[in-house]
Amino acid sequence: MNRKFLKYCYLFLTIVFPISPSSAAELIDRIVASVDHHVILWSELNYRLRFEMETQGLSPYSPQDQIEDLRSKLLKGMVDERVLILKAQKDSLQIDPSEVEDMLSQQFNMAKNNLNDTEFGEMLNRIGLNERQLKARYRTEIRHRLLYRQMRNLVSYRQHITHKDVENYRIALGDTLPLQISLSNIRINVRPDSSLLKEKLRFAKKIYQRLIDGEEFDTVAIATSEDPGSATNGGDLGCFESGTLVPEFEEAAFKLNEKEISPPVLSQYGYHLILLKEKRENAICASHILISAQTNELDKERARKKLEVIRNRSIKGEDFGELARMHSSDPNSSMQGGLWGSFPKNQIPDFIRPHIEGLKLGEISKPFFLQGNWFIFKINNDQSTIEGLIREIRTEQAMNKMILDYREQIHIETRLENEFLLEPSYDASRHIPEIHGHH
Repeated sequence: MNRKFLKYCYLFLTIVFPISPSSAAELIDRIVASVDHHVILWSELNYRLRFEMETQGLSPYSPQDQIEDLRSKLLKGMVDERVLILKAQKDSLQIDPSEVEDMLSQQFNMAKNNLNDTEFGEMLNRIGLNERQLKARYRTEIRHRLLYRQMRNLVSYRQHITHKDVENYRIALGDTLPLQISLSNIRINVRPDSSLLKEKLRFAKKIYQRLIDGEEFDTVAIATSEDPGSATNGGDLGCFESGTLVPEFEEAAFKLNEKEISPPVLSQYGYHLILLKEKRENAICASHILISAQTNELDKERARKKLEVIRNRSIKGEDFGELARMHSSDPNSSMQGGLWGSFPKNQIPDFIRPHIEGLKLGEISKPFFLQGNWFIFKINNDQSTIEGLIREIRTEQAMNKMILDYREQIHIETRLENEFLLEPSYDASRHIPEIHGHH
């Protein structure tokens, strides 16, 4: 069973049937497969195709036979999904109706916000549905998604993994990596010498007290801020979304209430005093005063040596997770023992790949410098990680077997190939919808 199902469901729920109103070619919707008394529509298949083509870097101008082969594979996957959903219903798996309605409200509104009122009305007219009918489709897809998740969780729960299974898996892997790898990290921020930081902090606290006592933020910013890009504008940074500025700054800024000023916040640039001006749905507007505490090469080398010592301690047997909790400067991953994420080994983020290339399971990278800080990454090999990998493999195998067995008990028919699609003038890519939202 393809685990991209959940992503496809999300795509269905957020794209809102994005057929271009100006598209010249139009195919009336038809049934391309039936699974017992359930049907799969041509439009549903094409939404799935659109998603997968983007994932694989294909375009409507890619070779037609390649697009058609992909369409056929996707239809088989969609049939398997419906088989599994029918099996879940047969086994009387229950979905909480309130959870369905909560997700419906949230995701329908999210999808509707991608279109203005005119575009939304044109979309409804084009697909021949009113808003109530469209919500009914949403509700069905959400129920299917939750049934799939519940069935998968149930199958996963039934998998019993022993210590011997873990050891046998390690032996079978040898020096190779599993298809899915789990990464942990320790980050050491480069900071100025402690005596300089103390001096800068004392000055920042004095400025903070002036602001608390009522002095105007922009006036104080013009007089004291050492940020050349914003000081002359009273410290104004404009509006920004999460992920735009350095993490320490954003973590403090997003916690503030409107018109609130933060105490001094330390980042790689020095101490910031942050004024939150406005909170928006996905962004904030803020000003700041920077008391610069720039780092130098000695600071950079001191941080590297600290991380090298931590790495050697882990190599000699100390628990990497505990070292991350005690020493990592990353506030998010450190609380989870440095756990950073799990990835297919061919989809490791590009900025990490060069530094972990050639590592084996359980090995730790050498320290590397990135965005002003030092990092080490470990390819996790602890008991729980390996158990999780084995459980995932066995769950996938059990799901596939369940689908094959239940296929024998129900009626399945696919209708992708017919005279219309086999016409010489037919272009396989012309009915791939384009996304149209606000511009």
